[in-house]
Amino acid sequence: MIVSHRAAAVVFFCIVAVILTIQSLRLHGVSTIRHAGSQFDSEASSDVLNTTLGFQKIFVINLPERTDRRDAMTLAAALTNLQVTWAKGVSGTDVPDKVVPGEDWEKSILRGNKGSWRAHMNVLNTIVNQNLTSALILEDDADWDIRLKSQLQIFARAAQLFTHPDSRISTPTDLNKVTNIPVSSIPSPSKQPFSSPYGTNWDVLWLGHCGTNFPTPSIVLTTHSNTSLLRVTVSNDPTVPSPQHLKAHPFALQDQLAELYPPHTRVVHPSSGTICTQAYAVSQQGARKLLWRFGVKEALTKGWDLVLGEWCDGLFVDVRDKGKGGEMRGGRTGQGPVCVTVQPPLFSHHFGRGAASDITAPGGGFVNREKEMTPYVRWSVRMNMGRLVEGGEVRDQWPDDE
Repeated sequence: MIVSHRAAAVVFFCIVAVILTIQSLRLHGVSTIRHAGSQFDSEASSDVLNTTLGFQKIFVINLPERTDRRDAMTLAAALTNLQVTWAKGVSGTDVPDKVVPGEDWEKSILRGNKGSWRAHMNVLNTIVNQNLTSALILEDDADWDIRLKSQLQIFARAAQLFTHPDSRISTPTDLNKVTNIPVSSIPSPSKQPFSSPYGTNWDVLWLGHCGTNFPTPSIVLTTHSNTSLLRVTVSNDPTVPSPQHLKAHPFALQDQLAELYPPHTRVVHPSSGTICTQAYAVSQQGARKLLWRFGVKEALTKGWDLVLGEWCDGLFVDVRDKGKGGEMRGGRTGQGPVCVTVQPPLFSHHFGRGAASDITAPGGGFVNREKEMTPYVRWSVRMNMGRLVEGGEVRDQWPDDE
């Protein structure tokens, strides 16, 4: 009789343990949900599954007074098992003129842009000072899909083709021809994977933006890269919205991606004309280059995202010194920046009810503030936050049939 009671107790506790495990996975393990195409389980790509997405740290820039955004970001990170480090946002009124590099900097620049520039420089300073191998920088209104980690596993495989070219794959020799390579055709990495799941030779991975272009032949000539017209495609990706939803905000034109590729296709390619810095990663070498160029040398003339976009486009690569006779020697010093991005972006700006940007008004200020939304993100963490915390079915904010 005693044995039967003990057996019943054991069974009871086992059932309770299973229920608690399922509940924990439902509430906190949603980031492990996988989608079609996430078949890359090598040691390198599995590093993406850690709490910093394969980077050494994740920084979130947040103005101290925006406690609303800090609370929301704290929950979003917890619900997708991410560990973030807070970086203090800077108000433009707290940036004295004497710290802005260059004598011809644009003094009429918006105070929000001035503060944003300094906040990003401060994060780059920290990355360099702590000698971090890489770091992801997020703005505090960023949003992402619950399936982010499996998305990044695929992105990491694609990015390696640009950051560590594989001799087993022939890269384009015709610099005027676009080459599409399916991500499924990229060979598995060697037995000794790279120190970073994203490859070894890169400056910026632009993961969250509000618009980018596919590079043109002129960009190839600027960056001197034979991968500039290369595009890695991810077909039949269920995390990509249907073509009618591919726009940066409700009043924007449809993205070029929707016209050039079949529905539910994601494309990884070199950055070109990219704007908005919802999320971007920098390597140690990239952080040093950016801190030198824009924290020390170049005059501030526009918003940080526009400056970063121009840098990635190769517009700040120094021309070689003049010859003895005063003539230009031609060519450029050093190699152009290695900046890789993705369409649609993996992070996007969350438009909350009544919320406004601390820098500029999105969508020309015509975005409906009474309706929450996040462009490009289907299973949005922010849009599903209440269901993830209190229980409920995750909803797709961009269904195919709408």
